[in-house]
Amino acid sequence: MEIGIIVHSLTGNTLSVAERLQERLVADGHDVEIEQLKTIGEENTNENNSANITLRSYPDPQAHDLLIIAGPVRGASASPVLKHYFSRVGQFESKPTLLFVTEFFPFPWMGGKNALKQMTALCDEHGADVIGSGVINWKNPHRERQITDLLQQFSDLAMRMDQKVK
Repeated sequence: MEIGIIVHSLTGNTLSVAERLQERLVADGHDVEIEQLKTIGEENTNENNSANITLRSYPDPQAHDLLIIAGPVRGASASPVLKHYFSRVGQFESKPTLLFVTEFFPFPWMGGKNALKQMTALCDEHGADVIGSGVINWKNPHRERQITDLLQQFSDLAMRMDQKVK
């Protein structure tokens, strides 16, 4: 199955999880491409208005059988870069989609759950079919376990989707 990971990562934490996920899914037999959302010019972390953001490229959500969209939590919300991406792409046409966020704080209720709720709403608006999600809390002492659990959950869901496609 063709899997696209669309990721926004400023510090590298979200990208590191996406790369581990890519390794896991490739080992499972999938073709996986990471497409990073990067701004034109230096990213302003104080910019909350997604209309003031321009990306170098806008990955096509239709280019893959399964999408994984990931980004950091910023101010207890979804990344403005991800919000901007959604504002510029078309419909996902019931594309199966997995979501994850990374956040500095140790617990999901400190912003991660709200960011996922916003990302899920954006997916719903664009016709994506969210089939799973997760939060990685960077300061949680069990972060490695959270990552391992996310990799397993997404691997299992990708395998189920692959069986439906065949």
